Amino acid sequence: MRRLPIGKRSICVFAGLFCLLTSGNGVPLSVAAADPTRDPASPAPADASSGETKPAAFDVKKIPNLQFCGDDSDDRGSAGRCDVYLPQAKTAAGPATPPGPATPPGPATPPGPATPPKPAINPAPDRPWPVVLVVHGGGWATGDKWTMERHARDLAGDGFAAVAINYRHAPSFKFPDQVDDVRAALVWITENAARYGWDSRRVGMYGYSAGGHLVSLVATLADEPWESVRQTTAWPQEDERWEKLPPIGAVCIGGPPTDFRDLPPDNTSLSFFLGGSRRELPGVYAAASPICFTSPNDPPFQIIHGEADWIVPINNAKNFHRSLVDSDVDSCLQTLPGKGHLFAFLSPKLTVWMLEFFEQRLAK
Repeated sequence: MRRLPIGKRSICVFAGLFCLLTSGNGVPLSVAAADPTRDPASPAPADASSGETKPAAFDVKKIPNLQFCGDDSDDRGSAGRCDVYLPQAKTAAGPATPPGPATPPGPATPPGPATPPKPAINPAPDRPWPVVLVVHGGGWATGDKWTMERHARDLAGDGFAAVAINYRHAPSFKFPDQVDDVRAALVWITENAARYGWDSRRVGMYGYSAGGHLVSLVATLADEPWESVRQTTAWPQEDERWEKLPPIGAVCIGGPPTDFRDLPPDNTSLSFFLGGSRRELPGVYAAASPICFTSPNDPPFQIIHGEADWIVPINNAKNFHRSLVDSDVDSCLQTLPGKGHLFAFLSPKLTVWMLEFFEQRLAK
């Protein structure tokens, strides 16, 4: 485990940022983004100059509200449920058939035996789909998987299966319950790879805001010793689920809080999530900080952040990126000038960069 000393800054987290992803007529909001400013050491994406996503290569099949952990008897509510988005071969449209003469109504047909439901899943493709776990934001206290539907559909339309999850919320559930829910979703992906036709050897993660924090922490901890991991889980070391966690091939994060160690010692703004102030729980604040666990075996990262983000200041992204690069991890930082926390999330450029990143890292 390595710790990177950084300058003073504050992290403010607001809950419930993502309440509107589409306009009233169901068309995604179009939010123009200025040209990105890149870290000089970061490779540029292939072509994100237009800020427009390319036409979907696949149709998308959504399978909603599957249970990946817990059961209906516990107090999780909708936590532990996920929506699965599967790429489907596009159906060629045939010529339209002209309408024929109207047929007079005949006698009612008596009901017959119930028609067996169609299979929920199409046969697996010749090559299993890469799969991306998608984790919503909302200050660890609110939010829902539906807020990530636009990005999940874009992933599936581009040839990636997407699994968008709900996790347990603070303050009813505190750290590290949310981290374990992300891990449980990864285990579920492994266990269901054959059923849904995806490749558990090509797994990525995408999260925004609190979701970006959670996937970053899970990814950077994956190669850490138990002494570091045990502070971030309620799972015992001998739990068989550890062996079912798939290797993570790529991580894309937007607007992520990455370091809680420099909050004022008596600040209680994150007590609802971390259980107390930093003075009371310094070890918890460090254990919850992804920047503390960067190491050479971490997967490639793509970090996207609005330069006008005052909810999660951009230094979170810059310092995390620097820590990854210093650890010899392949990391790319893309920034959105003039964009705050919510408008960076809605930016078409974020979608373009996210898709191109996974194409480069998982589609091969």
